[in-house]
Amino acid sequence: MSTPSIFSAPVVIVGGGVTGLVTAHLLSEAGVKVVVIEKFPTVGGLARSYRYDGFVFDCGPHRFHTENPNIKTYLDRVLRDNVTAFPRLSEVFFQGSYYRWPLHPKNLVQLPLPLAVKSGLDLAVNGWKTYGQSNFEDYVLRQYGPTLYEHFFKGYSIKFLGIHPKETHPDWAKVGINRAIIDDKLQMQNLAQLAKSTLLQYNKAEINFVYPQGGGLQVTWDVIAEKIKAKGGRILTGVGARLAGGDGKIEAVYAGSERIEPSLVIWTAPITLACDQLGIQAPDLPYLSTLFYNVMIDEEVKRKYQWCYYGADDIVFSRVSTPKFFADDTVPHAGASGLCVEVTCREGDERWNHAERLTDWVVDDLIKVGMISSRRKVNDVRVERVAQTYPIYHSRYPTELEKARRALGSFGNLHLAGRTGMFWYNNMDHSIENAMQLSRKLLREGGHAEVDEGTLAAGLAG
Repeated sequence: MSTPSIFSAPVVIVGGGVTGLVTAHLLSEAGVKVVVIEKFPTVGGLARSYRYDGFVFDCGPHRFHTENPNIKTYLDRVLRDNVTAFPRLSEVFFQGSYYRWPLHPKNLVQLPLPLAVKSGLDLAVNGWKTYGQSNFEDYVLRQYGPTLYEHFFKGYSIKFLGIHPKETHPDWAKVGINRAIIDDKLQMQNLAQLAKSTLLQYNKAEINFVYPQGGGLQVTWDVIAEKIKAKGGRILTGVGARLAGGDGKIEAVYAGSERIEPSLVIWTAPITLACDQLGIQAPDLPYLSTLFYNVMIDEEVKRKYQWCYYGADDIVFSRVSTPKFFADDTVPHAGASGLCVEVTCREGDERWNHAERLTDWVVDDLIKVGMISSRRKVNDVRVERVAQTYPIYHSRYPTELEKARRALGSFGNLHLAGRTGMFWYNNMDHSIENAMQLSRKLLREGGHAEVDEGTLAAGLAG
């Protein structure tokens, strides 16, 4: 297949995360020369895995679930039958008790009676109240009422983001709830929908997740990386990228000392870094970072969830996931367990700089919430610092984001993509869909007039 003139030079993809790798794979299958630049030693980005002593940990509870048939086709093609499928089991720890998440009718009888009564009254009268629309607090008060706001949403938001709900854009509530629910058939955007969806859970089968076998989520990205290389693509790891722009385009991308002249640049690294490298005034678009405490335990964990949210301010972590309930080959032997414990922070703050000092606190709180029986059962704890894991949707972020996009848009061959490149709180399936849409657009512009996402998903070779 001849390469169209728009691709006369390599397409440089900055960032070897989900969007970057899938885009590189799809373009390389169409005969386009691609170069992926990844600053970490391995690909996978925010979905990479850590392996030590027979344990495997991802960066939080990653798994595949999508209603998009093109994404399903693509994953089937990449992973083939090397997967395990399982029903969802996630929970939330609230006022000292565990509840199924999304909520199940039997949870209603667990709620403290005063809280249940007040929430019921909110459902009856909240439609008659008037709230603003400018921030997270306004949104949640309007949608869920003051009881759930004060007892759950407010504290968790402050703990997780580190800013007050009055300073948080309402978009954070809209996308955050959807990302936590996952199931598109459940609607929980207000108190009435929450009550209806909870009751619909009574006889509903849990949605199924898919997860690769043989070494954590990293297996997926390693397979895709090998497919890129098989098509002649290059993947440069352990090296940062630097942009050089002029005359309305990116003229060169430096990977360490190597200078690459690109036809196009797909940027999936933080949008703020692109602005900095191109001399654009820095937008006020901060990112949240995460400390992952990967705890290796010599016992079966006491709760069988895949992941659980912890909103109480006297517990240091905000979420815990259990890799063995995604795939049993993530632990070295029967009876062992791993816990991936997440603590949010800002890169360079006190927690980030001295993360190891929190290890005892993490273990103590795991005992406190009933996940492990004693310190003697903990064999090891490895701390992983992962920067820029979530965009922070403060109240001014839409204006700042539009300003950055407009300035970067002056470079005609630069395309923003992915979670950090677009300052977009998304899941892996959204990243894959983003890669498909971008690849389709670029290939059509390059002369592949008949290409569509279904064809891309199945492979251009058929």
